Amino acid sequence: MHTIKWGIIGCGNVTEQKSGPAFQKIPGSSLVAVMRRDRDKAADYAKRHGVDRWYDDAGDLIKDPNVDAIYIATPPSSHLEYTLLAAKAGKPIYCEKPLGLSYAHSQQMVDYCKEQHVPLFSAYYRRALPKFKQIKKLIADGMIGKIRSVTVLMCQRPKPEDLEGKTWRVKPEISGGGHFHDVGCHVLDLLDWYFGPIVKVTGFSGRQAKAYPADDIVSGSWVFNSGIYGSGMWCFNAWNDYDRVEIVGSLGTLAFSVMDLGTPVEVSAEEGVRTIGVPDPPEHVAQPLIETVVAALNGKGTCPSTGESAMRTDWVMSKLTT
Repeated sequence: MHTIKWGIIGCGNVTEQKSGPAFQKIPGSSLVAVMRRDRDKAADYAKRHGVDRWYDDAGDLIKDPNVDAIYIATPPSSHLEYTLLAAKAGKPIYCEKPLGLSYAHSQQMVDYCKEQHVPLFSAYYRRALPKFKQIKKLIADGMIGKIRSVTVLMCQRPKPEDLEGKTWRVKPEISGGGHFHDVGCHVLDLLDWYFGPIVKVTGFSGRQAKAYPADDIVSGSWVFNSGIYGSGMWCFNAWNDYDRVEIVGSLGTLAFSVMDLGTPVEVSAEEGVRTIGVPDPPEHVAQPLIETVVAALNGKGTCPSTGESAMRTDWVMSKLTT
């Protein structure tokens, strides 16, 4: 297997534990360079993670002849710029979610990578985690019969850093929206993986608390191409943190948490309610998905999270918040 030599653009918090170390631990993968606009912070990250080179300019990292592939771990506002630069250089891209700052951006990213014949992958890592693969198998095996509908409820209490204006996540010009775009997208991506593309969407969004520039509540309904119906409510000005997905079938209901990676699955049927345990998440939660990216780049497999699948989720979010 050829060793894929990676460069990271944007070595912030998401790369410290969730993803960054995985590039050094996966067979056939190596992290050789990192970039951050603050050169001292880039150097510090490189030193702590055993990386040889660091940059304060993304273009310099992309042009590095020792870098084979690019991981874009910046906020969404720069995803388009860096994707186009990397694709022009002919280097495969693994991009954080949501894919684009907007659906139009994600379309441009996907189209340009196709024109350049450059692979584009998206960091919806839940598609490769044991818990969600187990749920997909339970559905496919017919545990709750033919699927009729799915309901999503996510609530989160306001975060102090959001109320103080200290985070980019509630600044739409940087994040594309608010916490709905940052964490609400995960369930939409999973549902696309489980049931196929959503083809009809209607939604509402607003700023109930008016505590920051982004929407803090989103609701809507949708229909999958398969004929399954869905509805959802995402409230980020609630009194507690809670999320639950309920999938209704002809023989029962399956429920689970998207955000809590270790909680069991709940199955309800005529014979009663039971829970099904799930494997513990790995130390670096993005590692199983990154393994599939490395395998795909080596021609040894496929990655379940692509630019195309992430673009579909961006489209659904755009419709829910229009």
